[in-house]
Amino acid sequence: MIGDDYFELRSRIGTDLLALSAALRESGGDSESAAILDNLIASLKEPFVFVVVGEVNVGKSTFLNALFGQDFSSTGVVPTTGKILFFRHGDEHNVVPVTPTLDEVYAPVDFLRDFHIVDTPGTNSVENEHQLITERFVPIADLVIFVFSAMNPWGASAWQFLEKVHREWMRHVIFVLQQSDLRSPEEIQVITDYMGQLTRQRFGRDFPLFAVSAKKAFLARNAGIERERLLQDSGFHALEAHISSIVRHNAARLNKLASTMRLARQILDDMRERHLAGMQQAKRKTIVLQELQSERELQVDRTLKKILPALDATERDYHESVMRVAGLANDALTTRKAFQRKDADDDNESAARPQSLDHRLFQELQHRTGDRWRQVSLVLEEDVHQFERFLYAQGRGILFPADVVLPSHDYGEEESELRRRFGTHVDSSLRRFVIGLKLDEDIEPGLERARVTARWLPRLILPVIIATVLCGWLDDLVSAAIAFGAGLLLLTVVYLLTQIRLANSRNAILDKLEESSVTLRETLSKQVTEDVTASFTKFLDTLNPAQANAAHVEREQSTQVERLRQLADSFSILDQQIKVLTPAGGA
Repeated sequence: MIGDDYFELRSRIGTDLLALSAALRESGGDSESAAILDNLIASLKEPFVFVVVGEVNVGKSTFLNALFGQDFSSTGVVPTTGKILFFRHGDEHNVVPVTPTLDEVYAPVDFLRDFHIVDTPGTNSVENEHQLITERFVPIADLVIFVFSAMNPWGASAWQFLEKVHREWMRHVIFVLQQSDLRSPEEIQVITDYMGQLTRQRFGRDFPLFAVSAKKAFLARNAGIERERLLQDSGFHALEAHISSIVRHNAARLNKLASTMRLARQILDDMRERHLAGMQQAKRKTIVLQELQSERELQVDRTLKKILPALDATERDYHESVMRVAGLANDALTTRKAFQRKDADDDNESAARPQSLDHRLFQELQHRTGDRWRQVSLVLEEDVHQFERFLYAQGRGILFPADVVLPSHDYGEEESELRRRFGTHVDSSLRRFVIGLKLDEDIEPGLERARVTARWLPRLILPVIIATVLCGWLDDLVSAAIAFGAGLLLLTVVYLLTQIRLANSRNAILDKLEESSVTLRETLSKQVTEDVTASFTKFLDTLNPAQANAAHVEREQSTQVERLRQLADSFSILDQQIKVLTPAGGA
């Protein structure tokens, strides 16, 4: 196709401009830049304008059919009146009258997407239209094609019309010697030599001249039979190569492309700077948020270290509480209770029940540690508020508006929600720990084992007395004394076994209390760690979304920067190609 490399370049520029426009809109760019890009994209589609001039019956219509690759005379789209016809691309054939002397002809021909053709009536037909052609169309034409008939190239009207063309515009003029297949090559050579001599004499310059057979060119394009030979014979190869060169090296068009690229480059550079600034800002925001996250974690550790002495003191208090509870265990596991009948206790409703060891231990711990853990809750609250103030101070302009007011807190006597929740959790942990010891459940089994042993004591007294009396009656007093001593020894053994079982039960409870101090510390440490962590976790509701958003913005900005960098590289390549095509001297 004519001017393929130029149109490929223009298409690539259009593609990059569309990509730039899309990036601008996606990033919420200003409307002015978007409008500029839209205008630049629209201006790229401006077709080349070719004006075809010639006398009647010189083969202009055949020439245009060959150029378009379509026979308009057979479609009935071309009016038969002697008007100027302005051929443009359209989805269907249509003729729109513009003035009494001008019709716009729309046709679904791909060639017309990039080229508009002005077909003039014969120069020897309507003289009044010559001025319209020279004043309106020739100045905007990228190429003026004078078509002569090889049978009679000397028609005066065509040469007279050429004289009306301004000298400045003559550089766009080429000659086409049509119907060359009706002459011999020798005759064509004579005609072209003479036409060159005539133009030098009358206009002081040569015009590119091409002898062609539009008939053969049209057949080659449509019949497809011996296509290459027909095109070669038609002379259209040289004509199309020359037109392609004009399209490719059209200084005005290339300068316009260069100007388009400069404007687009300015918009691209502005966008890139803006996205780079946005990316750097997002990076700074991400760094600040990461520092705030680290500070939050460090603050949790610092607060836990402040609470560590309270755990140590609570463990010491527990040991003292254990000694008091051990005394209660001794009271519950006395010899009297071991020798007392269980059914007697059950029947005597007024008998005083032993105090619950679980309840007493819990009371002891509460009494000894209550004030301490209330002080700990104050420390926790102060640390939370201190970090909150730090967060507001460091997060101005990032997490919060620049004019945000720091929160104030009143440390009055009224218990805050944080302190109340913390105290409740500590009490609950102590209660669960004490209940888990099951001290009260351990008292009864030990006492029951001692009772089982103690029951033998009254049972053995009568047999001992009987044995003593029988030995004295049957033998002598010595035998009675021995029997009594043996019986007394047996009773002593039963009594001692009862004491041993009571002592074992007391010792088992005491050992259990002593060993449980580790469990108490672990229970309280776990609960305190959970509460402290939870107290600072609320800040994650602010930090996490902000950090995720900053990372998302940074990725988006980085993607846009890379996208614009690739566009900038493509722009540089296109700029270089425009310079390569631009002829020396510019315009």
